[in-house]
Amino acid sequence: MQLELDQIRVKHAMCRDVVTVSPGDSLHEALEQIVENRVAALPVVNGRGCCVGMLSTSDLIDLTHELDDEFLHLDGAHWGYRLWMIEQLSNSLNSETVSDQMTDSVASIGPDTSLALAAGEMLRNRVHRLPVVDQKKRLLGIISTMDIMRVVADGAVL
Repeated sequence: MQLELDQIRVKHAMCRDVVTVSPGDSLHEALEQIVENRVAALPVVNGRGCCVGMLSTSDLIDLTHELDDEFLHLDGAHWGYRLWMIEQLSNSLNSETVSDQMTDSVASIGPDTSLALAAGEMLRNRVHRLPVVDQKKRLLGIISTMDIMRVVADGAVL
């Protein structure tokens, strides 16, 4: 018997093993986590385990756009200046914190919400993942478009 997406709960499809960062972590540390774990976003969790934001690769790309103009002027620059700019970028990633770049107004969802409603929430908010939280906003997991697609594909009749 196949279940409809409005009958399947988020808690049955979500990922429970979630890599997170803290608001005070450096952007460099967060970038290392993103690369090392091959994820596109990290929930930002405070000391009480509450999800207070998300840091995505899009947030980091926005940071690089700010630096893009600086690097455009490097074409004719002296080699020493280029090295200095690269060092400044590295320092920026080490000195700026996750809270400086994260998205803090994050849509989240409860574990007993249906996958259909979760998909609708993703569409409304134009995101690919939602933190799954309890009533106290403590992070329980994350549900992504890929998790929903996996459920759809598993239930597909060929």
